[in-house]
Amino acid sequence: MATLPINLEAAEKIGVKEDIRNIVLPIGSTTHMDGTCLSGILKISFLFGIFGMPFNSIETWIGAIIFAVFSGVAMGAIPGGGLIGEMLIVSLYGFPPEAFAIIATIGILVDPPATMVNAVGDTVASMLVSRVIEGKDWFKNKVTS
Repeated sequence: MATLPINLEAAEKIGVKEDIRNIVLPIGSTTHMDGTCLSGILKISFLFGIFGMPFNSIETWIGAIIFAVFSGVAMGAIPGGGLIGEMLIVSLYGFPPEAFAIIATIGILVDPPATMVNAVGDTVASMLVSRVIEGKDWFKNKVTS
């Protein structure tokens, strides 16, 4: 959410029309949390590796993916929301309480790159919507005008 004003400005400079950027970017800033989802999977798989638990069953993968997607949508724009997600990971998978300190440290390290992926992904999504709506030459039209 903090990157929304800059993303709106950048999308305008890129040439994304106002109606597209004013719809796609606010929706993306709250629901399109691909960096957050990737960091969720990273945290879960890291804890599984540290505690020697097998991370090779389809049920474990599906559960981790579902958790990452839901946590990305629900907690992505909340300051400190990652800590809530990390507490959920520790409790859902039955890790010992000391796992929270490990996973919180990982969360602090991966938060800036995850935010960057989220913000860039929103702008790219607005460009893709422009491509679909305006055709493949939408960007050329902006550059020449």
